[in-house]
Amino acid sequence: MRTIADLAERYGHNEIRVSHEQNLILPHVRKIDIPALYSALREGGLATANIGLISDIIACPGMDYCALATARSIPVAQEISTRFDELKLEHEIGPLKIKISGCINACGHHHVGHIGILGLERNGVENYQITIGGDATESMAIGKRAGPGFASNELIPALERLIQTYLEIRKSKSETFINAYQRLGIEPFKKALYPNKVTKQQLELA
Repeated sequence: MRTIADLAERYGHNEIRVSHEQNLILPHVRKIDIPALYSALREGGLATANIGLISDIIACPGMDYCALATARSIPVAQEISTRFDELKLEHEIGPLKIKISGCINACGHHHVGHIGILGLERNGVENYQITIGGDATESMAIGKRAGPGFASNELIPALERLIQTYLEIRKSKSETFINAYQRLGIEPFKKALYPNKVTKQQLELA
C-alpha cells in the first residue's frame, strides 16, 4: 500500500482509483513515465499481468471481515489464484471472470461471473454453489446454478475439472470460456462438475 501511495504521488498526481473489479488505477501517468512506473511495480511485486484472467477475481470481504457473510471469500480467491498459477494454465485459459460472494447479498457480483461462486452455511459448514454463464457486458446474463454446492476442500478440484473440460471442448484458443458456454450450454460443464452423478436416463437403462 505504501509502494502504491508513493508511486501515485510520484507519477499520478496523488490520485488512486479503485475499479468495480477491485483493481487499482493510477490516472494521469505520462506515457514517458510508464517504463519507470512499471519497473517500480515489478520491484514491489505488483506487476503481474493478469487483468481479465482467472486470477483477477472479484471477491467480497467474506466471513473474515463481514458480519453478514456466511462463508469465506478472500482465502478462496487466493487458493484459486495460487492453484492455477501452479498449473501454469492462466494464459492458456484466456479471459475468464470468476466472482465470489460470501452470502446471498452478492457483494462479489457472483451472479454475473462467467463462473460465479456463492458461499453459504450448510449445517454449520461452509458450502459453495457454482453458477455458470453470467455476463456483465452488453449481452448481460445471470449465471445458472450448476447443481449442489461443494465443501471448501472440494471446490478447487471441481473448478479444475470445469476448466479442463472447457480447454478440451473449445473450438480454438480464440473461443473464450463464456463463448464456449454460449455455444454449448451448461450440460458439458455440469458433467464436469458432477462426474459421478447418476442421471434419470441411466437409472432407467439399469
